[in-house]
Amino acid sequence: MIRLVASDMDGTLLDSYRKITQVNVDAIRLAQEEGIEFIINTGREYQNVTKILDQAGLSCDMICSNGACGYDKEGKRLFEHDIPKETVKKIFDILRKYGLVPTPFTQDGRASVLSLEELKRYTKEVMIPAMQVNHPDFVYTEEEFRNLIQEVTFTGGEEKLLEGNDRVLKVITQSVTPEVLVQARGELEKIEGLAVVSTVPTDLEITSSDAQKGIGLMDYAKEKGFTVDEIVAIGDSENDYSMLSIPGLHSVAMDNAVEMIKNVCVYQTRANTKDGIAYILKCILADRENFEL
Repeated sequence: MIRLVASDMDGTLLDSYRKITQVNVDAIRLAQEEGIEFIINTGREYQNVTKILDQAGLSCDMICSNGACGYDKEGKRLFEHDIPKETVKKIFDILRKYGLVPTPFTQDGRASVLSLEELKRYTKEVMIPAMQVNHPDFVYTEEEFRNLIQEVTFTGGEEKLLEGNDRVLKVITQSVTPEVLVQARGELEKIEGLAVVSTVPTDLEITSSDAQKGIGLMDYAKEKGFTVDEIVAIGDSENDYSMLSIPGLHSVAMDNAVEMIKNVCVYQTRANTKDGIAYILKCILADRENFEL
């Protein structure tokens, strides 16, 4: 019997406008009313996830920053796995070697080691163009751009971040030149205690090796008393692999998923632009006892 559904956000629950459609909202609420636990399992930081859920009028538990932290629907922290500061320094050194800019995420959300003007320039010249390589229709309005900058905490530079009390949960970097990221990834993967993944060819996401979506999901399930055969997990990109490859779990790939995810999943649902989450939830509710597509 299906008792828990875990969903990724980008490319899965969110549409092309980075929103949760009303169709998906209604389906999630119906599933919750029918006694199915729905949890977000995303690379996004907690502060951003709660903002999106609030806008949609949804409430659920969350695993954030690729499994680096978990929170219940009331905002109580369930767990946290940060990257030791000496390891953060090694990450920064490698990224700098390849001309890449690190974006750290702390317990307070997205941070920046750049100045305000440097961040604005980096966002316009690197971050947004890197996203557009994979999603040509992707745009940020001027209002969205301002909001993005306003949500960032400025650390005062790398040294102050490394010397301060902030806990680094994740580091990401982006580039319009994927080949550079491949080279940097090769060196980062040699650092003990790290997990390195990509959501698209133009980014890298770096966390503690204890901070992975699969580990976070199974720890959460164990705490809640769910067995693996009672769980459905849904995703689309490499950072979902650790949860979708769990033996015995009902794994679902989005129609827009990358091939490695489609290859590892048992089932497939519609694309994120066609309310794939709502579709799979309706399939589950049709027969929770013998879920099969």
